[in-house]
Amino acid sequence: MRGITAPSDVTVEYCAMLMVEYTALDSAQLYSILKNYGNVPDKTRKQMMHRLCQQQYAWRIKHGDGRTYFIRRRSLEIKGRLREQVMCFWVLLAYLDRVDRHFASGTASSLISMEINGRDYSILYAEPGKEKMCSYSMAKGGVTRYFVVVEDAAQIPLIQGNKIHAFVTVSEQRQIQFYTVSKGD
Repeated sequence: MRGITAPSDVTVEYCAMLMVEYTALDSAQLYSILKNYGNVPDKTRKQMMHRLCQQQYAWRIKHGDGRTYFIRRRSLEIKGRLREQVMCFWVLLAYLDRVDRHFASGTASSLISMEINGRDYSILYAEPGKEKMCSYSMAKGGVTRYFVVVEDAAQIPLIQGNKIHAFVTVSEQRQIQFYTVSKGD
């Protein structure tokens, strides 16, 4: 998929393509795209989100974690790799207006891939307790640079790699915090 270059890029069709590509989005993610990148007024945002469901591009569900999600198929649950991808999408969301292209990736070393100014980046989720596996996956992942999403900043010293662009935490309120990597790493 292409990134967003102008507010006019943010349409119901663009949101539908996001649903096809990513399968599930936190409703706050979709809301942010419409508000921050599309400059869509509140009433129109609600109408566009309703149209996604009405035209069966997505289903809106209330999840056990108390959050609302848009999902591609009714039978989906926000757990495992899909939950991790939704967490990684917050990083993509911070760069969506600078991204040339992006897509969901099904590899062990990446959940989301994106290109910014001709440079490849992967967004990877580091499951607590599996930091060594994360380090190994990045070492085998090629020339891409990595954004590594961690549950807790305490995981950061446990993850090694010379291709790490930044570490990221996502709070319960869906605020993202970037941690830069020192030059010596």
